[in-house]
Amino acid sequence: MVVHRLVAFFVSFLMLSLVLQPRSTEALKIISVTNGGTEGSWGLLEICPDGSRAIGYQTQNDPLDVILYDKTAMNSIRLFCNDTAGTSITSILGDTGTWELRQNCPPGEALSSFRLRVETYDPELSDNTSVNSIQFYCTDGTLLNFNGNSAGIWGDFSAENCDLTGICGLETRVMPMGTLGDNTALNNVGFLCC
Repeated sequence: MVVHRLVAFFVSFLMLSLVLQPRSTEALKIISVTNGGTEGSWGLLEICPDGSRAIGYQTQNDPLDVILYDKTAMNSIRLFCNDTAGTSITSILGDTGTWELRQNCPPGEALSSFRLRVETYDPELSDNTSVNSIQFYCTDGTLLNFNGNSAGIWGDFSAENCDLTGICGLETRVMPMGTLGDNTALNNVGFLCC
């Protein structure tokens, strides 16, 4: 009887310590691309709840064909996790734009690699943008191709990918509104493999 209680106590203690322990990012891998912009600040790394992966995404864009004082193109990225609560995560949010339709991987699959369409800074232009669009591959090879803005050129897909585990986190580099001069909003992003 005493041994049974000690075992039950030990198991309860062990389970509680696992639940309360924060997720370590030391062994996790961040994937990136080489054509991201350099303006703005990096936000915090945001991660899906333990055991879940990003199965879809949504972007916030300023359309370039609308007359605006300062065009910013893509402002934010939101990932949708496959936990039971349906959690969505973002890093730094841009200030303007419309949230576009959500893009999803097929059932049972997750986001695994990406590439960016980026307009490179040109000092001759009075109104630059940076990231204009993004594409993802899912773990089964499905391409999610939301046609965001068309300025800039497509870079290569991330050299590393999360094919075996899927993506479960992100951090974004954003130039916020109110910055003196030309605001370029979303400049770069890194994604965390689960």
